[in-house]
Amino acid sequence: MNTPCTNTNRLHLFVDGELSAPDAEAFRQHLTRCAECEADLRDLLQLELLAARALGSEAEAEAKALPANVTPLRARLQRVYRVAMPVALAAGLAAVGLMQLRATPRIPDEVWLASADTRPFAARLSHPKADIHHAYSPMRGANPTSELLALRPLAELEERRDFRGIAAAYALRGDWQQAEAFLGREAESADKLNDLAVVALSRQRYEEALGLLDRALTLAPDHSQALWNRGLVLHERNLLDRAAATFDRVASLGEKGWSEEARNRAAELRTKLAEDRVRLRRQVVEVWQTLSGEGTWDAKQLAQRPVVARAALYEAVRTVTSSERALALLPLAKELDAIGGGSVLQDYVRQVAGRDFTARSPLALGYASLLQHSDTKKDATALLDTLRRSGERDIYFGALVQTGAAVTDAAALSALRGFAEGTPDPWLHLLAEREVIRRELVAGHTAQAEKQLMDAMLTCNSLGNIAPCMELN
Repeated sequence: MNTPCTNTNRLHLFVDGELSAPDAEAFRQHLTRCAECEADLRDLLQLELLAARALGSEAEAEAKALPANVTPLRARLQRVYRVAMPVALAAGLAAVGLMQLRATPRIPDEVWLASADTRPFAARLSHPKADIHHAYSPMRGANPTSELLALRPLAELEERRDFRGIAAAYALRGDWQQAEAFLGREAESADKLNDLAVVALSRQRYEEALGLLDRALTLAPDHSQALWNRGLVLHERNLLDRAAATFDRVASLGEKGWSEEARNRAAELRTKLAEDRVRLRRQVVEVWQTLSGEGTWDAKQLAQRPVVARAALYEAVRTVTSSERALALLPLAKELDAIGGGSVLQDYVRQVAGRDFTARSPLALGYASLLQHSDTKKDATALLDTLRRSGERDIYFGALVQTGAAVTDAAALSALRGFAEGTPDPWLHLLAEREVIRRELVAGHTAQAEKQLMDAMLTCNSLGNIAPCMELN
């Protein structure tokens, strides 16, 4: 076994010109006999030659293009270049095989954490070396610093003008500021837009990320990384159905590892959405039955779950069979109006209490049956037709929402929207908008539908805790 050379620690002193003349001469002689020091010097000179090329005519222009918070790689090499090259040349470069340095150096895969068993964030970068599938394991605690990156490969990447590769290396270590800065030097492309979206996503700038991804997909409709990241953004926006559909597209591309994970993500999102819907619907029905029953109930207690109570109150008003039963709902309407502001629910209860229940009561009972028996929703044509002609527009609205009939019936959709526009309750407006969006999706107008859906979700979230925004899915 070879014994490590004890003089390697003197190499940098020699290169920096910090050895005395006798010691420097002794080290020059040592270089011709020591393979280990010769190899170390070759590596150092390789870095210096990169600096020599990098310090050419483009240096000043590129320095101006860099943001103030990014340190140019060339600047970090200038001192070594100025000091080391004359000394190394004096040592006799032929002895250490200078001609070998002209070959293009190989960038080690470890720059992109190739040996890692997991990936640190859910998003996908476009650089091939940074897009190898690994299991997702979120970064916790302090992130590794960018200073752990070896300088030599970064310098070579910069010399090759592979700014996307440098940005990927920084991003994998959680240095988003440097990643974004180097991406700014990359030429415009779908890949660049995707990676900028990853930076935005990491900083929870979802609107910006979505805009960048849409631009990327305009340039390259099957860009797998952009599709993946769009699915992540839609998930963050709680648009679970659309996120699942996006991951379906990724799965169809057949990429090793990524397709399977995309398929699993889509299935998990749909399962969560279905469970959330079932849970909300069960809670609403339970409160509706409480309001419609003969027992007593506490308005303040029910209003502690305003989303559920509001939806249940609408169902209760639609199914009451007398003026007295309608007015009995006023305490809950008052509590919920105090949360949402205004008097929209109290006004609605009083308006219905003034209706002619001789005509309304049979329709209310028909609607109650629709709520209780989900199997009747598929064959509610007669009820819908009767409600359409009855003039009891609020019950007709509820039945159209329950059955989804407005998605395929233009006249029904018009009636749905007309009723919503005539009420001051923004939640009813959003329900009507949801049916419009569903119709757009059925017609294949996916991009338009998703834009409308995201706008609707933003509006719903701005309402506070009064509406079940998840229902917009």
